[in-house]
Amino acid sequence: MSSNTAPKRTLSSLDIFFLVVAAAAPLAAIVGNGALGVLLGNGVGMPSSYLIAGFVLILFAIGFVRMSPHVKHGGAFYAYVRHGLGRHAGGAAAFIAIIVYGMMVIGSAAGFGFFANLFFAENLGIDVSWTVWAALSLVIVGFVGYREITLGARMLSIMLTLEVLILTVLAIAVFRPGSGAAVTMTSFSLSGIFSGSLGIGLMFAFVSFLGFESAAIYTEEAREGHVTVSRALVAAVLFIAVFYAIAMWSVVVAFGDDKIVAAASENPGTLVFRAFAQYTTPAFIVAVEFLMMTSALAATIALHNAASRYLFALGREGMLPRVCGSLHPKLQSPHVASLIVTVFTAVIVALFAVGGADPLMTVLSSTFGLAALGIILLQAATSLSVAIFTWQTRHQTHGLFLNMLVAVLATAGLAAAAVLVIENYATLTGSLGLLDYAPWLIPLAAIIGAIVAVRAEADNTALA
Repeated sequence: MSSNTAPKRTLSSLDIFFLVVAAAAPLAAIVGNGALGVLLGNGVGMPSSYLIAGFVLILFAIGFVRMSPHVKHGGAFYAYVRHGLGRHAGGAAAFIAIIVYGMMVIGSAAGFGFFANLFFAENLGIDVSWTVWAALSLVIVGFVGYREITLGARMLSIMLTLEVLILTVLAIAVFRPGSGAAVTMTSFSLSGIFSGSLGIGLMFAFVSFLGFESAAIYTEEAREGHVTVSRALVAAVLFIAVFYAIAMWSVVVAFGDDKIVAAASENPGTLVFRAFAQYTTPAFIVAVEFLMMTSALAATIALHNAASRYLFALGREGMLPRVCGSLHPKLQSPHVASLIVTVFTAVIVALFAVGGADPLMTVLSSTFGLAALGIILLQAATSLSVAIFTWQTRHQTHGLFLNMLVAVLATAGLAAAAVLVIENYATLTGSLGLLDYAPWLIPLAAIIGAIVAVRAEADNTALA
């Protein structure tokens, strides 16, 4: 590969870990998905839902890591699906991924706008429309995305550390002796796990992991390629699963096993804030409000980086205009792809703003609802690709039975998660009118991607 199309290998496993976990937005995941999982899902058993989802995704990560040395491409899902299922399926996965990551950037920018408006209005008396804050976030994200990837990784490491620390403060405050909280293990018992609707609880748990799979996108920028990425991916899944479970468990214990669902029904959006109010000082509530804002910004940066690298990889493959696959001569960043993502995000956010859309209930719900469905379908397709690859290479490796078992279980688990999202899509997003038809973008993108993949293959063959 020529130097003008190969990014610099500057990312360590820790850098990628921060990029991946920041995309999952731990604080926002607990405040939003965790609280809704308690209310609409399996209540006191929500912490276990995180562990079950994490187990399935660990199986996915094992297969992903095993296959990664054989996939020489920065397109993540696209490359893996193409390797196992063929170019048609790979093209479909590529265009679904573009839609999915583009939607998540839009939703995260709107989320930043909402939480920034909330923080500055309540604490400093500065009441500025969410659209202004969202526009500011896109300027910051566009600047960071245009430059070398290590700048974004450094920023995210700070933001993510603060998110983890604030949730750790709540856990310590709740679990410490003398706190007054009745610490039980009900959240991890069979009765707790199967209380309420386990299916909906698992759906919100899987959605909380969105972004972790983006680790593979950075293979070509990782210092040791797939080895660096593999370490980061496995570490990220383990961390997210365990940390989410403990953080959510502290929220359950804060209100009590028998009162947590009632507390969530009052207002799921304030559940975690009320836990902080009960067990910490007012300063921590302000800190949480501030970190919700920075969490959304961190997620926007991480997701923007992932989206731009998809465009870069597909531009280089000829599936998009080749200018998308160019690198900045000095920074060695995919600057054209980054600019395209910034402009696209700004236009769609502006259209939502002109239409008077609510940043949280309309923009964030619709974009992340669509992304959740798309990502889980892509994960299932990738896991199926791993299973097929495992069978095809059965004579080259040892442990066929175990490898196949892991791949099949991961595929089945992710397929089940996809079914849960499809069946409960309205629960995930709410009623959004015309936007309720947004999931049809996924099969449309898949059809276009499959067609483009065939044409690109023919063009590349002709050029050769």
